[in-house]
Amino acid sequence: MKKILLSLSVVAAVAAVVLGATTAFYNDEETSSGNVLAAGAIDLSVDNHSFYNGVLSEKTTWRVDDDLDPETNPGGLPRLFFNFTDLKPGDWGEDTISLHVNNNDSWLCADVTLTSDKDNTGTEPEMDNEIPYTADDISNNFNGGELAEAVNFYAWADDGDNVYETCEGSPPNGPCKDETLFIAGEHLDLGETTTLPLADFNGNIWGDVGNALPGDSVRFIGKAWCFGESAFAPHPQDGSGNASNNGPVQRPVICDGEGEDNTTQTDSMTVDITFRAEQSRHQPNFTCDPEDVETGEPT
Repeated sequence: MKKILLSLSVVAAVAAVVLGATTAFYNDEETSSGNVLAAGAIDLSVDNHSFYNGVLSEKTTWRVDDDLDPETNPGGLPRLFFNFTDLKPGDWGEDTISLHVNNNDSWLCADVTLTSDKDNTGTEPEMDNEIPYTADDISNNFNGGELAEAVNFYAWADDGDNVYETCEGSPPNGPCKDETLFIAGEHLDLGETTTLPLADFNGNIWGDVGNALPGDSVRFIGKAWCFGESAFAPHPQDGSGNASNNGPVQRPVICDGEGEDNTTQTDSMTVDITFRAEQSRHQPNFTCDPEDVETGEPT
């Protein structure tokens, strides 16, 4: 009898197991959490390292800042590349501008506008070389000065040492460029904007592959001016990229003011400089020239 009851228990247990197997379902679950779509950004920041006649100019030197407008930047400080009010023939200046393109690959352009070129007042030595002021001079806010014609500007792709050297702007491990100035002794025209393509569809002054500036990168522009004439020959390349040990103090801009006369006395000029960063993604044919932005046609 016990054996019969034991057998019946085993059968009941097996039946229970079979019953459980027939009511279970196969299943699997995989979860991908935290999927995100977020807009990217392009943030262009600028700093400047400035020398005037071979001496560091504190008032035109600043650390990296993403807002150069004194009306809106946090410190309310003017960010000026030029701020010199007692020029003499033979004076010169040199700046190296650092351009920090954050987040995304970008095209980069610069717009330069001469906003005034004033005669201001006429000193006796100056007026010996000029005709007296006329009603047109007064109505034109005395924008008939000669200083803009006497100051020559130069710019190049710099390696960060504030000195124009041979092979500046050459691609890494690439051949040395012979001609590296993209502004060479030019003057500005009153009221006109000169657009400088730093990196666009047509080229890149630093030699970056694909022409666009890589995101989260830094590039340098050297610029210089001479109140007079300069051959502006490059110094030998030292490869240091450091202005503290072999910069404009040791290797200055050679500027000759002998050819200037008194006509520039008391004259002044003002310049606006704008840097523009544009996303390169989905704009493969972008050019800095406003007339070519839509078509992307090579100039």
